[in-house]
Amino acid sequence: MKKLKKFDLLQIKEKLKMQKSICDLNGLEAYTEKCQKISNELQMLLEEYNSNVEKIGVNSFKTTRHLMHKMLDQKEVMLNRLEFLENEKSVILEEVTKSQVKREIFIKKQAEVKKKLRSERINKNDDSSVIRSSHR
Repeated sequence: MKKLKKFDLLQIKEKLKMQKSICDLNGLEAYTEKCQKISNELQMLLEEYNSNVEKIGVNSFKTTRHLMHKMLDQKEVMLNRLEFLENEKSVILEEVTKSQVKREIFIKKQAEVKKKLRSERINKNDDSSVIRSSHR
């Protein structure tokens, strides 16, 4: 019985771990969408600045170029962040897979222990019935 309780507790632990991983994955998905949206908006602004062909003053040109370089830097940061998030997602998916495999193993082991306990009970009942019949 202690083994069954142990397997129950291990299953609950893995289930909670898997739920936490799934929650983390959902958070990463939302954050990834947000970063992707920002990256797309930066790309649109850069394209808008690049397509602008009107005559401007030297100071305005310098300011615009500086702003464009800042946006390119931010776009690079967003791309790096997206890459990091994708790596984190794959790690979390591996954790979820491992948790599922562990839970399946625990279920199999628990079934084996239950089967073993049933057979022991049957053997005890058979032994006790043999003992009773021999005393009569």
